[in-house]
Amino acid sequence: MEKDMTFKIKNLLVFFLLMLPLANLPQLFNLGEDLGSIFISIFIFIIFLLWVIFEKKLIKPTQLYNQLIILIIAIGILFNFISIIFGIVDLQDGIRVLLIFSLPKLIFLYLIIVISERVSVGQAFNLFFIFLFITLLSTLVSPLFYQLNPIPEFIFYDGNTRFAGFHFELVNFTFSLLVGFFIFSIYKGFSPLILLVTLVIIYFLGRSNAFFPFVLLSLAGVFLARFRIFSISRLFVLSILILTPLIGFFIEFFEFLEIFALREATSFTLEGSTLFIRLYPWALATEHLVDNFFKMPIGLGMLGISPYMEDTENLFGGTGITAILAEYGFLSIFIVIFLYFYFNKIVKNIFMINDPNLRLCLMGILSLSLTYICIQSGFFNLTAWTLCIMVHTISVKLTKATT
Repeated sequence: MEKDMTFKIKNLLVFFLLMLPLANLPQLFNLGEDLGSIFISIFIFIIFLLWVIFEKKLIKPTQLYNQLIILIIAIGILFNFISIIFGIVDLQDGIRVLLIFSLPKLIFLYLIIVISERVSVGQAFNLFFIFLFITLLSTLVSPLFYQLNPIPEFIFYDGNTRFAGFHFELVNFTFSLLVGFFIFSIYKGFSPLILLVTLVIIYFLGRSNAFFPFVLLSLAGVFLARFRIFSISRLFVLSILILTPLIGFFIEFFEFLEIFALREATSFTLEGSTLFIRLYPWALATEHLVDNFFKMPIGLGMLGISPYMEDTENLFGGTGITAILAEYGFLSIFIVIFLYFYFNKIVKNIFMINDPNLRLCLMGILSLSLTYICIQSGFFNLTAWTLCIMVHTISVKLTKATT
C-alpha cells in the first residue's frame, strides 16, 4: 500500500493542518473572513481529482473505525438528499449546504484517513513539526502585516485588546498554540516551566473563553497518560463527549462558569455575557435534538436551515458535537457510542507506548483535539480531525512495533 503514496499525496495533510493557523490571512487583502480555508479546500479538491485520475482507483480505509467515520458522514449526506427531495428544507439552501459543506467534508475526511493510515511514524512527526513551525511563524509575523491593513477583527480583536494572529477566532489561536506546545515537547521533553510560560502568553494575548476548558482537559489527559490510568480515562472521554449537550440541556444552571470567563459580564444572557453567547448555541441544538428526536434526521450540516429551528441567528456556527447530535436525531445515540469506543481505542493505544514523554504529549494533543471538535464550530473541523487521526496512526504503529 505504501506504493500508493508515491504521488506524495501525504503532503495534502499539511494543507489540512494549516486551515486554522492561516485561515484569516485573506483579510489582509479584505477578501472576507475565513476565505483562506475556502481557497485551501478548492486546491485540495483539485489535487484529489488529479490523484483519482492518475491512480485510477479509490483506496479503501484499512481500519474499521475509520471506515465507520466515513459511513457516518455518508449516512448524514443520505439524509441531506432526503430532506431536499421531500422539501423538508429549502431547496436552494439544502443544495448549498450539500455542495459547500457536506460533500467536501466526506471527501476531505476520506483523504485525511487514507493518507494518515499510510504515512510512516517519521512522516507523521515531520507533519507535526510543520504545523508547529507555521503556527509560530504566523503568530510572530502577523503583527507586522497588521500595519498593512489595520481593520477590526483581523489579527487584533476587541479594540486591539486581544490577539489571534492569522487565526480566525481567538479559540483557534488558543487551540493551535497549546497543540504546538505538546508538539514542541515531543522533541524537547515536557517542561512545566515552558508550559507555564506558554499558558501565560496565551492567557494574556488571546483571553478566550475556551482557555480554561482546553488547559484543564488537556492537563487531565496528560496526568492520566503519565500514570496510565485507563479506567478513569474512559470516564474522561465520555465527559468530553457529553459536556456540551449537558450544558445545553441545563444551561440555566451553569451561570457559575462565569468565574472562568476572561471577559466581564453584566448578566448571564446574550446581551450581557460573552460566555453565554458561546453556550447558547449548545442549548439551541440540544432543544432541537430533544424536540425532534423521533423525526427523520435532517442531514449533515442542515441544522442552520432546519424548519424546526426558530432562532438560527444565534447559532453562530458554534454548536460542536451538539449540532451533529441534533442533525442525526435518534441516530445520535449510536454516534456517541461509536465516538466513545473510537477515542478510547486511541487512548488505549497511547497508554501502551513505553516512552512516558511521547505518551503524555500525544495524549495532550488528542485531548485538545477531542475537546475542540466537541465545543467549537464545526464538529468535522479538518485540522482537529487530522491531528486526531494522525495521533491514532502513530499510536497504532508504535504499539505494533513493540508487540
